[in-house]
Amino acid sequence: MQAVDKIVSVNGVQIRDFLDLQFYVNDYQLDFILEDPSGKERELTIYRELARPLGIIPEDYRHRNCQNNCIFCFIDQMPSGMRSSLYAKDDDYLLSFVYGNYITLTNLKEGDLTRILDQHISPLYVSLHSSNMDTRQELMRSAHPINVMATLAELSESGIEFHIQIVCVPGFNDGPELKRSVSDLMDERLNILSIGVVPVGLTKYRDGLCQLNSFDQNRAIQVLDILDELRTTHKSQIIYPADELFVLAQRPVPEVEYYQDFPQLENGIGMLSLSYANFRKRKRAILKELRQSGGDFMILCSTSAQTLIAQIVKELNLRLKGQQITMQVIRNDFFGAQVTVAGLITFSDIAGQYAPQKPVTVILPDVIFNHEGLTLDGKSRDDLSKHLDTPIILMDQLWEAWQCLA
Repeated sequence: MQAVDKIVSVNGVQIRDFLDLQFYVNDYQLDFILEDPSGKERELTIYRELARPLGIIPEDYRHRNCQNNCIFCFIDQMPSGMRSSLYAKDDDYLLSFVYGNYITLTNLKEGDLTRILDQHISPLYVSLHSSNMDTRQELMRSAHPINVMATLAELSESGIEFHIQIVCVPGFNDGPELKRSVSDLMDERLNILSIGVVPVGLTKYRDGLCQLNSFDQNRAIQVLDILDELRTTHKSQIIYPADELFVLAQRPVPEVEYYQDFPQLENGIGMLSLSYANFRKRKRAILKELRQSGGDFMILCSTSAQTLIAQIVKELNLRLKGQQITMQVIRNDFFGAQVTVAGLITFSDIAGQYAPQKPVTVILPDVIFNHEGLTLDGKSRDDLSKHLDTPIILMDQLWEAWQCLA
């Protein structure tokens, strides 16, 4: 088998992508049909050794593009000139299953539905926004609108499960619309594992886009009260408000028990609660590391995390002698003040707002960098180290590990 070969089939089954390859190569004898770049086919049989990787690395997967034009799409609200990957709009059920990406189900064909059932591709992460077809279309402006509740019911009947996301947009799907959507999802015929409700994220780059209202304290309180009522009325613990709603409402985030097994942690839901709980568990080890490192520390944090970080700084300072930890909130001037999460902090905001006044070690959330080590505005870890000219520690959001930068 050569790197340029295309895998046509395995044991008589067509191979369409990386998931098919994973799904169909578990037998002891694998009869491949391969196709070389000239189109010539040949056969190859492999006898697989138990528990040993097959050693086939599929080519990069080309995701299925989104066919919607959502009025709140975050990608439409980004400035030009950033990394090309940041403008990719995927709506792919395979990536939903593998990585937990939220999809709309609007681009599924009959063959896709059949495959989901045949291979039991579950759970899927679905952006619902509204159970009302008209409201959903008003929000999503889909090229191919569907009856999403009927699709959820059809798939549920065959055992497919779902995590649901509702992006709440004031004046569109909040209030009674939100109450109806969540209540509709409580139908026992639907295999709903969790429902996350997140406030719409609006940046300052909305020229030419429709006018939308942002969330304030009163709107956040209204949504939290609705969701509290629904959790009680339906005796359900699978309804989860986003952390930002508690922050905006100036209400304490719930304890970790509220989030059960944190089914929507990748959506940022429950992150503040779990972060603090993990800090408390690891506080002794963290203090030991800080004492060994020596000197003072400055924690730079996002607006949404400032209450949590202030409490952590207070607890650490009570146990440190001869050392001090301070904190500074980094506003999101790049995207606008309404964007408050750590993952959207940019190099330019750090560079523009923080200048060391004395020798300190700076502690930053590691989520400001992607897997390639770049910030949203394309700066590397080395760029940040050189600019700040001070030791830097990258701390993960759960206080479980950190990395020191030279």
